[in-house]
Amino acid sequence: MKSKVLIIEDNSDLSKMIELYLKKENYESQICRNGGQALEFFNKYKPDLILLDLMLPEINGLEILKKIRMTSIVPIIIISAKETETDRVLGLKLGADDYVVKPFSLKELMARIESQFRRQNYNMESHKSSIVQYNDIMINRTARTVSKNDRLVTLTTKEFDVLNFLVNHPAQVISKDQIYNQVWEFDSYGDINTVVIQIQKIREKLPKTNAITTVRGVGYRFDGKIK
Repeated sequence: MKSKVLIIEDNSDLSKMIELYLKKENYESQICRNGGQALEFFNKYKPDLILLDLMLPEINGLEILKKIRMTSIVPIIIISAKETETDRVLGLKLGADDYVVKPFSLKELMARIESQFRRQNYNMESHKSSIVQYNDIMINRTARTVSKNDRLVTLTTKEFDVLNFLVNHPAQVISKDQIYNQVWEFDSYGDINTVVIQIQKIREKLPKTNAITTVRGVGYRFDGKIK
């Protein structure tokens, strides 16, 4: 079964080029060129990954990102001409899994898409125990869900991967570089501060019981009591 990619991009030439390239690489895709229709496309098409432009008609990409993240952890790669650090950090904080600055090569974009799917497959298949519990948190690795007191907590793909990596190494000090190299294979802006952003988001979503301790000057340690 082919993986489905939703292309939310108002530039018709670029979106068509991406669509044709994805088809050549054996992916199914759908194009949405209007921000106002993006959520409708998302709900009907149920994509496995989203390519999201930021400057869209009617509703901008960041608003779309926020709304999708309220209900879904589908991988989202921002593709945008906005190239400042502020733009990239904001996109990541709002839940994007990657950020690619225009212009970009289709080969690079394809590599990033494949990286997202590879990461998903690894996390779903490589763990002997699918359920991990600590404190009042339950992690279902197969379903890639996190619950607190039996209530579902929505984490993005990268937030889940970071948390899962730390949980797999309890009581060990893990450097930011180690986390970055495990969760992100490469990126165009390459900054381990991306890890800091993801940790902040995890702590916001799992206050008091996230069990991630900052080890100053080094990285982080997972101190939760695994049941």
